[in-house]
Amino acid sequence: MAVITPTITTADVHEYRDQMGRIEGFADGVHVDFADGNFAPTQLLGLDESWRSEHVITHVHVMFQDPLPHVAELVSFEPDLVIVHAESDNVRRSLEQLREAGVRTGVALLPETELQELQDLDLGDLFDHVLVFAGHLGHQGGTADLQQLDKVRALRANYPDVEIGWDGGVSIENVQEIAAAGVDVLNVGGAIKNADDPEKAYDTLVSLLS
Repeated sequence: MAVITPTITTADVHEYRDQMGRIEGFADGVHVDFADGNFAPTQLLGLDESWRSEHVITHVHVMFQDPLPHVAELVSFEPDLVIVHAESDNVRRSLEQLREAGVRTGVALLPETELQELQDLDLGDLFDHVLVFAGHLGHQGGTADLQQLDKVRALRANYPDVEIGWDGGVSIENVQEIAAAGVDVLNVGGAIKNADDPEKAYDTLVSLLS
C-alpha cells in the first residue's frame, strides 16, 4: 500500500525544528528537502544546520547542481534514503559513493525530464527509488501536474521493482488517483503543513489510501 510522507521545505532552523517535532508525533517518515539556490531557485536550510529524528524514517531530497562534494555530509546525516536529481552533475559518482557508504539511493526527475533521459544515463542498479517531481523546486503548496502520471506508469512498466515516489501538490482530491497510477511514496508538503490540524490532515490522506 502507498504511504504518505510529510515534507519539510524551509530555510529557517526554528521552523525546521517545529516541523520535525510535529511530524515525528504522528507520521512514520519524513521527506526533507535541501536546495543550493543554484539547481533550485531557492536556497533552503543547510545540511550543517539540520538533523534527522531517530523516531521517523528519513528521506532526503537533494536539489543541488553537484551533489558529489556533499556526499560525506549526506552520509553523516544518516538518512534512510538520499535522492539526487538525474539532471544534476556527477550523478553516477554521487550514487556510487552513497551506495559504497551503505546509503539507499534514488533518482529524481524534473517534470520536463523524460524516462528515456534516465535510461540514457545507464545507471544500472545504482538506484532503487525514482522520485517523480511534479511541483516547483524549493517551494510547497503548488498544484500537482497530473500529466506526470504518464511518467509514473512508464516507470512502473520499465522498472517493475523500483519504488516510485511523487512530490508536488498531493491533496485529498488527487491522492487516490496518484497512488492508483503506481506511486508507492506520496510526499506531502502544503496540504499537511498549512492545515489547521496537520495531524488530522495526515490521517485523512492515509485513510483515503486504506
